[in-house]
Amino acid sequence: MPPLPSVYQAEASLRAYCEKVQHKGWDPWDALASPIFRIFPLNQRLPRWIGGHLIKIAPFNIRPFIGVPKDCFAKGLALYISGYCLREKRKHDPHNLQMIDRLFQRLKEKLITGYSGACWGTNVAYQTRAFFVPSNTPSAVHTAFAVDALLDLHEIQPDDSYLKLADGACQFVLQDLTITQLTEGIRFSYTPQDNSKVINVTALVARMLARTGALTGNTLYLKRSQEAARYVISRQSEDGSWPYGEDPMHQWIDNYHTGFVLDALEDYSTLTGDEEVVETIEKGAEFYRQNLFLEDGTPKFLPTSTYPIDGHCIAQGILTFTRLRHRQPDYIEFAQKIARWGAAYFQHQSGYFYFQRRSIWLNKIPHIRWVQAWMFLALNRLIDALKSDSR
Repeated sequence: MPPLPSVYQAEASLRAYCEKVQHKGWDPWDALASPIFRIFPLNQRLPRWIGGHLIKIAPFNIRPFIGVPKDCFAKGLALYISGYCLREKRKHDPHNLQMIDRLFQRLKEKLITGYSGACWGTNVAYQTRAFFVPSNTPSAVHTAFAVDALLDLHEIQPDDSYLKLADGACQFVLQDLTITQLTEGIRFSYTPQDNSKVINVTALVARMLARTGALTGNTLYLKRSQEAARYVISRQSEDGSWPYGEDPMHQWIDNYHTGFVLDALEDYSTLTGDEEVVETIEKGAEFYRQNLFLEDGTPKFLPTSTYPIDGHCIAQGILTFTRLRHRQPDYIEFAQKIARWGAAYFQHQSGYFYFQRRSIWLNKIPHIRWVQAWMFLALNRLIDALKSDSR
């Protein structure tokens, strides 16, 4: 076993890499940015999905050869902003503010117009097993993380313009997404163009509405947030897990989406004081710990399979167990264990973290959002917690 680097070393090395490449790179979901996918038959559903998937999992990076440009999706920019905000709150540094300003300008450039309020999505099209999403289609997920960044910015440098954008994003989810009223609560669609039943989407919207509503005093946002949280609670399985979605093709349980749900519910509970969600969180966290990680901190992708070991799952584990550290005394220690494991086995000497290790190969492509942005936020949140808890 290699020596375990410190969390602080891992963060400093990663930060230096990300700044060197100007927070630009490739993404597992950027294959359709290549012009080859505009040519028949590669522009059809099945070739798009197969081609994109093969490019995604291949151990070698063909993107430079098929015309995929380096960039960073809006969600990645938002994660970097949140990470730098944590750094700035710990200790003022003009460099943090400089990075925040550059990233925020890029985030504003990716605003998608034509909807009821501010919204963000991917700047390239992508094809999932279930549906095709054209480029510049706004999504609840990208918008929710953008709102997190806006409100983090508001905390370090109060400005009504950030609140105005966040409020507009809430109008987007309430007016442009498909909202399904159910006995248990309400469910939000992924984009304005679909009626998907993806559980983490509604969890993230619940947090977004709760956080914005708590800051602005908007009681409608708080009411809708509670209704969304009730839906998420109702979809938890007896063992504490959540499937990705309700449709038959979405019945898998995976690591990072489980973490998304737990993070969102924990923040919702903190923001609203809603105690009814506590048992759900604690039950879900126990499932997450026991079924989606090995004892040494290795993340499992599925309860039934460790592989692929994914850099995103490393980051999510750090984020979730750091967030839930007040629920169980050993969670912060486990977050550190995951971070040290990731730095020892998944961090390249130049600072970036690998994408995936499969059973027979290691994919070292330095995806700028999928892994680097998430790890940057996760390591900074863990460092913040360690410093805060030691006071």
